[in-house]
Amino acid sequence: MDETQLKVEAVLFAVGKEITSERLASLCSLDSGAEVDSVVETLQEKYAAQQNSLHIVKKEDGWKLTVKDQFVPLVSTIVSSTELERPLMDTLAIIAWKYPIVQSEVIKLRSPAAYEHMRLLQEQGFIAKERFGRTYKVKLTSKFFAYFDLPSEEAKQAFLKVVPKDVLDAAEATEKEAEEVERLIELEEKEDSGKDEIKAAMQEMQS
Repeated sequence: MDETQLKVEAVLFAVGKEITSERLASLCSLDSGAEVDSVVETLQEKYAAQQNSLHIVKKEDGWKLTVKDQFVPLVSTIVSSTELERPLMDTLAIIAWKYPIVQSEVIKLRSPAAYEHMRLLQEQGFIAKERFGRTYKVKLTSKFFAYFDLPSEEAKQAFLKVVPKDVLDAAEATEKEAEEVERLIELEEKEDSGKDEIKAAMQEMQS
């Protein structure tokens, strides 16, 4: 293989999912998607001529380096054993959606069961926690972004598609309720402050 083919192969391997010709061109410093297509088609022929478990396929959203059909059952058992269980995924989705977020807010949005979810997510390295007043800041780790192949600036939108509608609706309702409570507390504090100021002024006048 020449250097260009090696670069394209390396990117296909590293991405591990479909990637457009235009994105490949950008990552490999090639002039156009058409040039990428020519390189990948050559790679396809080389893979097809070799006796190995991988091949390059053209998908709806681009190219993908993947295992041949006969090896799918083998690797699918490995992948499924490393996937996060749905409750953990839902909690992680909320963390990504609302990121940055504190632990107390996660609990409000997901229920007390999220304490255990976050403990497991922290053990598996997807989140980290640091003390923040009487609660904790919940931070997404480099493993999170590597595992889901996401750049950090896209974290807020990362998991919207996997969050069940009822979870989103409950989260939005809880958030509105929490905002209303905070607003009322703030008004009450201002009212108390005003009363204290009036009381102090009256005492000063009487002295």
